[in-house]
Amino acid sequence: MSRAVAFIRKSQGGDDDVSLSIQREEVPELADSLADEVATVDLGVHTGFSIHMKDADDERIDSQPEVRQLLDDLRAGEYDHLVAYDDTRLARDQFYWEIKRAAIVGSAEIAFVQEPPDDELTFRVQRAVESDVKRREIEKSQAALAAREERGDDQGRPPFGLRYDDDGRRWVADRDSGEFATALEVIRLREKGESWRSVAESAGVPRSTARSVHERRERYLSEAETAI
Repeated sequence: MSRAVAFIRKSQGGDDDVSLSIQREEVPELADSLADEVATVDLGVHTGFSIHMKDADDERIDSQPEVRQLLDDLRAGEYDHLVAYDDTRLARDQFYWEIKRAAIVGSAEIAFVQEPPDDELTFRVQRAVESDVKRREIEKSQAALAAREERGDDQGRPPFGLRYDDDGRRWVADRDSGEFATALEVIRLREKGESWRSVAESAGVPRSTARSVHERRERYLSEAETAI
């Protein structure tokens, strides 16, 4: 009995995106046409970059337990076919070749819904260019983050009720949306001794948001004083 594994992944967007839905329909369909039995590795929305392009602590495709198990299974000859929508769904950097090697070791054929270029040289050049572009993007991003940290700027997405100032450097009160007033209400209610459930219901926010606001209460209160 022949076996195939359908591999599904996209880098960005939501789990209900059309492109992901197409993969979940067409990849298993192709796998089913190639083998008697089909397994699925569905990572949903997940990075396609590995340790080749990312730091050890970053989210990486090669650190995913399902992917590591897939490599072991491919090497062991558990599958006759590895099926994906296209080559970039398997990986977007040199990790692709590790997956391909595992498939070759276990005598599994790789099949794509959308086939890559037939010319091996074109395919390799295309992959090299994609990896180099991503490497440069990562380097620029890391340099920008380092510069922000050195200046003492705030980092990342602003918390509930805050936004970046006009210079894009520090978080300030977001009074236009009304969220900052809600954050202050959360702090007031909690300081009165109300339970997290009561605070969340009264302020109209999830309990996780209420807790997060209260953990940063000094920052919110400081911003409130600044506006006075």
